[in-house]
Amino acid sequence: MLALVVALVATVEGGNGNMAAFYGNTLITTDGGIESHFYYKSDHSFTGSVPQYHFDLKGRWHEMPDGTICRVFDPPLPRVKNPDCGPMLVHTLGEHQTFDNGDSQTLVPGIK
Repeated sequence: MLALVVALVATVEGGNGNMAAFYGNTLITTDGGIESHFYYKSDHSFTGSVPQYHFDLKGRWHEMPDGTICRVFDPPLPRVKNPDCGPMLVHTLGEHQTFDNGDSQTLVPGIK
């Protein structure tokens, strides 16, 4: 029984599912031609920026059972649903993926 409890705590606190590669690194997204940088933390908070508009982002994130990531922006963003949920196409450093509509995600090492 103790081993089961230790394994469960390690999974919840240490790995955080598919997001472990994101901690200490930058997810660069493009959405409708606008580039955003996201910095996810293991405590389920995130910060970020929209460089071309000198706009800072922050909030909380959680992973849904299907792997979808939902971000709750604080404060809410104009014309963006809150929570904003979507798939993570990248999972390893250096990986780049493009959605069918041309939007993209790239996971780069370090904070950019």
